Amino acid sequence: MWYTPRMVSPQDPSAPGLSTSPRPVPRWSLAALALVHACIFAWAASVLPWQRWTAFAAMTAALALAHAVTAAVALAGSRRRALAWRIGSALSLLYLAIQTLTAARAGTYVAALYGGLGKGVFAALAAVWGVLVLLTLPFAVWGLAATGGLGSGPGLRRRVTGGLAVLIAFVTFSLWRAAAAAAAEPIAVIDSDPAGLAAAIQDVLPRVKARPDADLSLWTRGPITCDFPVDRPTAFVVYPVADKPAQKGKPGKLRPAARCVQADGAAELIAAIGAVVADAGAPGPMKIDVVSGAQPLRDGLPGPLPLLLRPGLDGACDGARCLLPWQLLGLNQFLTYTPLPFIEDLRFGAAPAALRKALARKGDPAPEPDVGVDGLTRLATVSLLVDRAGRVRPLPRLRDPIDRLDEGLLAASVAGAEAHILAAQADDGRFRYLLHPFTGKVTWRGFAVPRQAGTTLALCELGTDAAVPAARRSLAMLAGLRKDYPQHGYSVLSYQEGRPPVLGDLGSTALPLIAFLTCRDRTGPQHDELIGALGRYLLAMQRPDGGFHARVTLATGEAHVGPDLLYAAGQAVFALVLLEQLTAAAPSELLPAHADVQAAVQRAMDYFADDYWDHGLYGFFFLEENWHCLAARAALGVHRHRGYERFCLDYVDFKRRLIMDEASGVAPELVGSYGFGNVLVPHNTPSAGFGEALAAAMAVRAADGERRPEDAALMTQVLTFLIEQQWSDANCFACAREQEVAGGWSESVGSLDVRIDYTQHAWSALGHGGRELGLLPEEQR
Repeated sequence: MWYTPRMVSPQDPSAPGLSTSPRPVPRWSLAALALVHACIFAWAASVLPWQRWTAFAAMTAALALAHAVTAAVALAGSRRRALAWRIGSALSLLYLAIQTLTAARAGTYVAALYGGLGKGVFAALAAVWGVLVLLTLPFAVWGLAATGGLGSGPGLRRRVTGGLAVLIAFVTFSLWRAAAAAAAEPIAVIDSDPAGLAAAIQDVLPRVKARPDADLSLWTRGPITCDFPVDRPTAFVVYPVADKPAQKGKPGKLRPAARCVQADGAAELIAAIGAVVADAGAPGPMKIDVVSGAQPLRDGLPGPLPLLLRPGLDGACDGARCLLPWQLLGLNQFLTYTPLPFIEDLRFGAAPAALRKALARKGDPAPEPDVGVDGLTRLATVSLLVDRAGRVRPLPRLRDPIDRLDEGLLAASVAGAEAHILAAQADDGRFRYLLHPFTGKVTWRGFAVPRQAGTTLALCELGTDAAVPAARRSLAMLAGLRKDYPQHGYSVLSYQEGRPPVLGDLGSTALPLIAFLTCRDRTGPQHDELIGALGRYLLAMQRPDGGFHARVTLATGEAHVGPDLLYAAGQAVFALVLLEQLTAAAPSELLPAHADVQAAVQRAMDYFADDYWDHGLYGFFFLEENWHCLAARAALGVHRHRGYERFCLDYVDFKRRLIMDEASGVAPELVGSYGFGNVLVPHNTPSAGFGEALAAAMAVRAADGERRPEDAALMTQVLTFLIEQQWSDANCFACAREQEVAGGWSESVGSLDVRIDYTQHAWSALGHGGRELGLLPEEQR
């Protein structure tokens, strides 16, 4: 082993002159540790840049090389391994400092742009930073300490103090610059309050006679071109005009016209808007976006490129060609960035190449995949809508705000949801998978048995009598998916497009069984034999501990041992509770014995109450357990289990921490949603899922005579958010008219696709939540 000489002072009484003190520099442990670090940073440099080449990739690759050199000289037993280690340690500290500052500047920029990071995003960034610290700081500190340290004495203290002062000043200035860079250059508007701006525009709109055919879509995918750069008072107006003059008293057919209106001042802009729409063929609908600020974009901005535009709030321009916030949403521009090429489904934010392509002129060459944002402009706008009656109203993120939740709003919302689902059913009983609200494109691929069953469940739980025929058609369609196993005495439901699946999942049988049992009172007992066969399958899939096997081998019908699946276990308990209720009320040879079902329910509830979530993080971390709450509510009249009910209540109390309120610092239109702040826009289905679970928890508490005002207040916020997110006649100004869009829900304010289960879950939350609030009758039929 090689030893590093340590110089000592000639005045050291322990030695007459220069002396050495043995300080070993490790060889094999250093080589192993350095090699591990080299591999990690090399992987990060090649996979995580998110573009072809970045400063992050260059610095990470350089650090990987330094670690590789250290490992090589240590393996070779070179006397220079101490020097290599010291250099690598210094580079690790420098790398940590640079990446910390870069992340802090990016976070400051995004927080300034979006109005805060949100606790969830901040926690995620802190976790990532913590991993970076673990990969750099211990190795660097050990390396510097083992190869001579930093020195000592008063001079070191002065240098450290001075360096820290300079560093703090530099970091403070850098973060201030990052926050300032997020600000758009203000552009004068006559009133910064959307309501006031709407009133000002209302005064200049022409008095146009209403027309019965004014129900047209204003969707236009092409950029709107201005005469001048958007550095002055500017508004964009899309409104209906007649395509030809009236002839013989018959007006021409209406079509949308898109105009960029510009003026020298804010007051002049309002007058110019009125002049431009003077040829309107109907009072509305009209979409007006008034520019309140513009920010030239450049690649050197501190914020991440895909987050430079806020979904639903910002438009974008390439020179004088502009796309408005609602156009960017309709073009799916906020789902175009793929940070990890090997995970194609991981998409978020606006990819610069896709944005430039959408803004390009016809015939322009396609942009390079790694093109940046230099030359583009971000537009901050005030979104206004003129409805078919000619009334101007604010429309933030395409959503119509409501002042107060009441019976009328809730009743209209649930009626719209039912109408949307009924219109989404095909003749064979299936419900469509996806609908793009602006283009009207429908996708049937992606059909899944649980989504079909969940939608059918909502029809039978909450639908009017008009929903019963649709439920019958859906149940008949589901019944046609059965696969029998006579040797076992049970059946399963299974479906997959294309190649037949090898395994079936528990949820694809349990959730349809819930639907069959729930619908039975409304559609009749014609499926009792299938109910019994599916119920025996659930009994056979129960493990000795009370849990359930999540999959079945379809070739044999045997249980496939493997990890649990989200949702499926709760759905199995829910189905067995309903089956227990049926076997008690109407025992039949077609059904399993009541005692067997009752015992299975007891074992399952014991397991999920005591063993399933028995860990040290109970109360701090849960997965998606909504279906257990629905099962606990269903069991109130047939099989109460205090421990199982407590599991539901604890779960809901945990989840309520993630519902955003006014204190969360989020935009007003996001209050009541399940999410992590302004940056990662909340998805509607998790918000609705929480509403469903909260409604069940409220019912469980009510069974014990407990009603908490805080639960009612939270439910009101959640339902208000969901109603504002629903497509309606008011906000569907660009919706395709050949499809029933109104009444449905999109994925989020950043993704407009309407999926059938988005609507089903939202409807369930509104129906059950409205009943708990006393705003809907117990039987909504």
